[in-house]
Amino acid sequence: MVAFFNFEVTLNCPRASYTTTMKKHFLTITIISAFIVTGILSSCRLKCVHGSGNQTTEKRKADDFKKVEISGAFKVHLKQDSTLGITITADDNLIKYISTSVEGGTLHIKSKKNFCDPGDMVINIGVKNLEEVKAAGAVEVFSDGKITAKDFKLDLSGATKVTLDLNAANVSTEGSGATEITLKGQAASHKIDLSGAGKVNAFDFVVGTYDIETSGIGHCNINVLQTLNVHTSGASEIQYKGSPSTVNNDKSGASSIKKVD
Repeated sequence: MVAFFNFEVTLNCPRASYTTTMKKHFLTITIISAFIVTGILSSCRLKCVHGSGNQTTEKRKADDFKKVEISGAFKVHLKQDSTLGITITADDNLIKYISTSVEGGTLHIKSKKNFCDPGDMVINIGVKNLEEVKAAGAVEVFSDGKITAKDFKLDLSGATKVTLDLNAANVSTEGSGATEITLKGQAASHKIDLSGAGKVNAFDFVVGTYDIETSGIGHCNINVLQTLNVHTSGASEIQYKGSPSTVNNDKSGASSIKKVD
């Protein structure tokens, strides 16, 4: 299905009118996308495996990895540990369809079949050194304890939710769709590229230098110490704590940036 939209903006229109128009277009796109997804999911339910309701736990071994790539509807718990290992809890008739493999230093997690009413599918991962988490779909990622890294990257799409306690030198975050990211800890620098309706909750994540680029209706709540560089478009909103000595604000559309206590 292809949807076409006529988008017309009068340059001398009031800001409130522009904001309303932008939000109406994003709402229209969101509603149509929801109908498309609903249709796809309805079709998939005809060819899916139903969960038994009887949960079981399986332990798996893994070769060394520094990156994790996840797709599906899993709840993933990450723990920085000297012992590598994977523990999966899911319905006993579904667990065999959950694939875990390490290729080129990346742990890949995905489902081999479409699942209907699978219940919670929880994956606990022990990792020595973690550099990147890539997730798509309806994945939820949590850290059990603090994760320490030099350079750390988040690459998220869909309705992914990530909650991490993180200490790193340099952090890079890319989010598209309705991703939601909650961070606490600290970093020397954090670069954010956010599109769609993404949200970053990071008032408890103290960073020296922030570079933020957003489009759509993204929201960022951050805590910055020294430098804040912002490039926003659409109806994005950025709120920041801290007293940075430098604030560079390149915004367009109905975007806003403001300091909060």
